[in-house]
Amino acid sequence: MPKVEVRRVSSPHYLDLRLYCTPWSRSRTFVEEMLDVWSPFPIEIASIGLTDRAIAALEHYDRICQIHLGLTEPDMEPERLAVMQKPFPALTTLHLASCDWDLPALPVGFLEGSVPCLRSLVLERLPPFPTLPQLLLSCNDLSKLHLLYILDLSYIEAMVTALSALPRLTDLSIRFEPPGTIRHPPPPTRAVLPALEVFQSSGPNSDSENFLARIEVPQLETLMVVYDHQPIFDIQQVITLSLALGPFHYAKLLFTSCDVRIQLYQPEGTNPPKMVKLTVGRGEKVSPLARICPLLSSSLFSTVTELNISNWRLEETLMDNPEWLVLFHLFTAVQTVRLSTDLQPFIVSSLLGHTRESVTGVLPELQNLYLHRKHCRDEVDEQAIKLFITACENSDRPVTVHCLP
Repeated sequence: MPKVEVRRVSSPHYLDLRLYCTPWSRSRTFVEEMLDVWSPFPIEIASIGLTDRAIAALEHYDRICQIHLGLTEPDMEPERLAVMQKPFPALTTLHLASCDWDLPALPVGFLEGSVPCLRSLVLERLPPFPTLPQLLLSCNDLSKLHLLYILDLSYIEAMVTALSALPRLTDLSIRFEPPGTIRHPPPPTRAVLPALEVFQSSGPNSDSENFLARIEVPQLETLMVVYDHQPIFDIQQVITLSLALGPFHYAKLLFTSCDVRIQLYQPEGTNPPKMVKLTVGRGEKVSPLARICPLLSSSLFSTVTELNISNWRLEETLMDNPEWLVLFHLFTAVQTVRLSTDLQPFIVSSLLGHTRESVTGVLPELQNLYLHRKHCRDEVDEQAIKLFITACENSDRPVTVHCLP
């Protein structure tokens, strides 16, 4: 087969042309022929397992720019894994995932500990990777690091020191596997991530807290933490980091059938805009609101002036919740509250269950309340809203109620 050359182009990288090796490539022979025919363009590989096709492409390790690979049990055989025990000087994106459980640890020579051009690294359910910290030391340009469903916490702890050597890291996401593995005490090292802008974490509460206690993120812009159904004992590290991102002036609470989502935003025009998102899953026979309210700090919401509360497929038994007043007590500076149609009868009833003093006591700075008066479920709801409007209008500090269509 004649060799195909691209002419009138000073460099193969000029047009960002690439060769792709995918699971649908015909055979190892086909891949070898294509790589021989075309000019030496960068190569991208996507494969489930180290197939013969993938191995044929990986043998051109100096041209590999992206690898998306799912590791299987047969791949851990030394003769097959040998193709990954080389340096990859042009690799910019690496996504490794484990397709099988209980895979043995990756060998010491994996990638030969050198990927100097790597910018994006995603590891998902990966087996123990003892040389990951050393590998990160070669990634001066790494900007994205996602460690998903970690099975072995020991190398995560060792990795904290290596994070300090990543000056351009802007996107860090960690999802811990549910309890079941052996817990290790956190290391004393505290890593400084000077360029990190986005941090995501999900899984057991204790793992997130331990990890956050070991990093400093002076340029953080977005914090996203998901608490699953496991018990929540302490969120002090999350609150401390959130306070450092504030102050926040806008809050949005979204209630669903399985979780509650708290989102905090800075005023419009803030540059760069900073944001906190906390998602709290529902515990056994316990609403998300009841799980998170006792742990929240009023200092986190003390500057919020506008509060938007909405719901999506929320069970009625969760709407009628005594925790509403506990939640409102956290928002001492709120001036404007917007309620979704389905939630407003329950929230208004909670406020009406107390004296008018409680309306200004629970929300002392409230000035504007937006309701959907025409969408009440029945006459009882309609009457409750009328009583609430009257109570607001007759108070020493009237609250303007806006009835939306």
